[in-house]
Amino acid sequence: MMNGLNFNRFLFILFLAFVSLLVTEPTSAQTLGQEKDEFSLFEEEVNNSTPDSKKASKPAAPAPTAATPPPASTETSDEKIERLKKEIRTGPKNVALIGQLAEELYKKEQYEKVTLLLWKHVDKIDRKSLLLLARAHEKRQEPSEMIRALNVILGKNDKDFESYSLMGNAHVLLRKNKDAMEDYKKAVELNPKYEPAYDGLIALYEKRVPPNLYELRILFQDMVQNIGARPQYLRRLCEINTMDGTYEPAIQMCKDAIAKDPKVADAYVYLGVCYKAIGEDKTALNTLKKASQDFPQSELAQYHYGKLLEDQKNYVEAMKLYKKGTEADAQAARSWLGLATSSFEIRKFELSLLAYKNACKYDKKNAVAFRRATTILRNQKNSQWVGKFEEASETCTF
Repeated sequence: MMNGLNFNRFLFILFLAFVSLLVTEPTSAQTLGQEKDEFSLFEEEVNNSTPDSKKASKPAAPAPTAATPPPASTETSDEKIERLKKEIRTGPKNVALIGQLAEELYKKEQYEKVTLLLWKHVDKIDRKSLLLLARAHEKRQEPSEMIRALNVILGKNDKDFESYSLMGNAHVLLRKNKDAMEDYKKAVELNPKYEPAYDGLIALYEKRVPPNLYELRILFQDMVQNIGARPQYLRRLCEINTMDGTYEPAIQMCKDAIAKDPKVADAYVYLGVCYKAIGEDKTALNTLKKASQDFPQSELAQYHYGKLLEDQKNYVEAMKLYKKGTEADAQAARSWLGLATSSFEIRKFELSLLAYKNACKYDKKNAVAFRRATTILRNQKNSQWVGKFEEASETCTF
């Protein structure tokens, strides 16, 4: 039997064992605390750094408490990023914070960090973050990665028009224009008011040589019908109809565009071009003259008024307008060519040679006109200038 002394000793041993257990449990907790969360691993991957073996043996510091954000008006972007990082370390599964951090990194054009962060949480992030992931890959010119991210969205919702539009952008980067066109059309079909999808289609049709004016007209008509009669759409219809030779509809669209926004030159210019095309020369002259005077910084206005005067053999005034056109846009090949031909007619060969060189510099197709001028000088036996024109025109090739 156990006497009183032995019983007390037994109780004392049990007490020591219990105290020993309490002491060793925090040590185990510290060992578990050394494991790194996903966000810490993300930071290591971004910084291309490896964990320090010496630091691994030390107990992990206690997780910081969530910082109270300063007022939005005083918190800088860098401060916000650091605050979000601290909050994510506290709650690494908070996808809302991860999305906010990705947005801030995107604003700072740190697109690689955006993609690394969001792909690590791709199974948890929402649609907004997935779209941001696709856009970050677009900024990095990574169309295949864009498509991977967008397929995650479309796998959940095959009617996501914004994703189809971005898919079109990806296929453009891959030079798969046919696929891109189908993507943009699908986006427009799902949402007839979504302007970026129209913009994608417009860009594809404008790349064709010559541009597909028929399809462009249909697109802008659809935009007017579905989005509204915005002045920029009306101006484009005014321009497209003018270029396509459908002058009566063009005149109406030009007038509608001017009524909506009278502070842009283009509609006035194309209205004048239309009047000239249908034989209303006086109205055309007055319209283009007014456009040139009212919009001195518009190369388009200076060029078309100069072209009208050159057609009327008024080379002196035409030359002045073409010169204004080159001042408004130093890379406008058509204004340089107009300056070259008009100054050539009044025997200002030094100015003409300079203008021909620039016309050819900005558009190699002007080599034909340059050689034609050289031939005229050769036939005139103009020994002073023919050699200079020949040498320069030979270097202007397609």
